[in-house]
Amino acid sequence: MTLATRYLDPLLLQRLSGLQLSARRVVEGATLGQHRSPLRGASIEFRQHRAYVAGDEPRRLDWRVLARTDRPYVREFHEETNLRCVLMLDRSGSMRYGNKFDYAAKVVASIGYLMLHQGESVGLATIGNGIEQWLTPHPGKGQISRLIGTLERTDTNGPADLPRALNDIASRIGRRALLIVVSDLFCDPTRFAAAISRLRHARHEVIVLRVLDDDEIRFPFDGWVRLRGLEGENPHLCEPAMIRQRYLDNFAKHELSIKQSCGSSDVEFHTFVTSRDIGDSLVAFLKHRS
Repeated sequence: MTLATRYLDPLLLQRLSGLQLSARRVVEGATLGQHRSPLRGASIEFRQHRAYVAGDEPRRLDWRVLARTDRPYVREFHEETNLRCVLMLDRSGSMRYGNKFDYAAKVVASIGYLMLHQGESVGLATIGNGIEQWLTPHPGKGQISRLIGTLERTDTNGPADLPRALNDIASRIGRRALLIVVSDLFCDPTRFAAAISRLRHARHEVIVLRVLDDDEIRFPFDGWVRLRGLEGENPHLCEPAMIRQRYLDNFAKHELSIKQSCGSSDVEFHTFVTSRDIGDSLVAFLKHRS
């Protein structure tokens, strides 16, 4: 198995070949891609005429229309642009449970490959105590190798601060972009809500992909077990039957808070479960968006 095929399954890429991941809202950009910018100016595709108003640049006047109608009109154009996407991957210790991180890394690599194939710019940020590794968004075939190299250097260990990382990216990314967060979302829902609200206020489009193991959803353990924290917590010996309902109630409460935060900020939310085939999950996600 090569380094590339560790993250990119050729059969999966074949399934994704007829699909696209596009922004639902217009974004700003600088080079030719598959999206139009909200900016209006001199560009490659005519949009419409509109009546001249005070403050319009005289160079945008259509002199032929003026000569024909004796009324001043200016020309507006679509500025075509590539979409800038930043993939954000949680590398906290909790992502080491089961195969969550490997699953999440393959999701990131597959989405990155798909968008680069569309001609978009793709970057990657790993989430630790804020933004740790940072790969600047860039188009081109060489970017997938840099993205996979970043994934290969990423280790799952210790705590992570997802809300802080989201605030970091808001300060770092600048102009509007599509941000795709891949995480188990085990974080403070209140701080998470504030962070994604800030991103949406800055007019970024945000998609949240939550990656979970079946055990975290169902808590299927029987008999006495020792639960060991993966982010520095002390081990805890317990009888699952005594704490199962409290765990499930807390899990449902946390999930509801996260979903409500995403809904109120108009952020798209999906859950990927590692027991489900990654191709089926990605295809369902992409078809849902289309």
